[in-house]
Amino acid sequence: MNKNHYPFLLIAFLLASCNPPVQPSPTRQPVEPTQTQALPTATGTFIPTALPTETKVPPTPVPCDPLNAEYCIVEWDFRFQRPVLPPGNDAVDLTYLYATTQNGTRDPHHGVEFQNAFGTPVHAAADGEVVFAGSDKSVKFSPWTNFYGNVIIIRHADDFYTLYAHLSNIFVSAGNAVKAGERIGEVGASGGATGSHLHFEVRRGSDYADYFSTENPELWLIPQSGTGSLSITLKMDSERNYERPLVVTYYADGRAAFTYYVSSYTNGFEHNAEDAVLGSLPPGQYKIAFNDDSGLRERVVEVEAGKLTKVVFDKK
Repeated sequence: MNKNHYPFLLIAFLLASCNPPVQPSPTRQPVEPTQTQALPTATGTFIPTALPTETKVPPTPVPCDPLNAEYCIVEWDFRFQRPVLPPGNDAVDLTYLYATTQNGTRDPHHGVEFQNAFGTPVHAAADGEVVFAGSDKSVKFSPWTNFYGNVIIIRHADDFYTLYAHLSNIFVSAGNAVKAGERIGEVGASGGATGSHLHFEVRRGSDYADYFSTENPELWLIPQSGTGSLSITLKMDSERNYERPLVVTYYADGRAAFTYYVSSYTNGFEHNAEDAVLGSLPPGQYKIAFNDDSGLRERVVEVEAGKLTKVVFDKK
């Protein structure tokens, strides 16, 4: 080697020894999910961008189907308050329920009755407009004139109507707007009444004069405080209804405390979805029993305060 090259080699060696040692590349750590992460661009700069986050959707609850369950307890549209308020008697008379005939001794009942003394105040069951207030001596709301006597009919939302019959006094006129709970009349015994009471109906549809458009008031009346309601449907493959005796027993502390002897709807009420309704029942356990072609049918159900228990007996 030419001795003249030694200075150049010495300079190169000194320059190399001044450079810092090469550090090993750090091990890449996994990126924890965050709201944003910086992503590189073509120019080498970094722009934060949102990371997709996993959204957990809660499962949609499957509604109870009374056709496939022993019974269903549901929130219900109890839209009407009771037309008689305490201290008056606000309990429905159990001896002549909707769509029954008192064992064939009376005409099928298109409403329910509140047994009260003459002059007991009668109140609007909900907000609405009075469409009729007066005597039915010349206007028919049933197959017969002077059947309801002094009667009030109020139109409510969703084509619902309430009818208040056998009144002794009327305090409203057709066209009046009324509020729920407003005093509209007084209990009497006008028309075909056999005693002092309020006959109360719920009708639904475009023709409030249609005698056969009634629905069971107990399906729509708010249960008395601390009580619930029970509807029973009998799918027996029959084209026509007949009054089938039903025995509904209430159990308290594991023992039979009270028994309701009722019947299903009679012929002419096939338009109703259900076949019997009992309102204002104490919460607790009930046994429903009746006979059909297969023999004795029984089912134990629960009733909760402020709710409707729906029971369907389906002939398999």
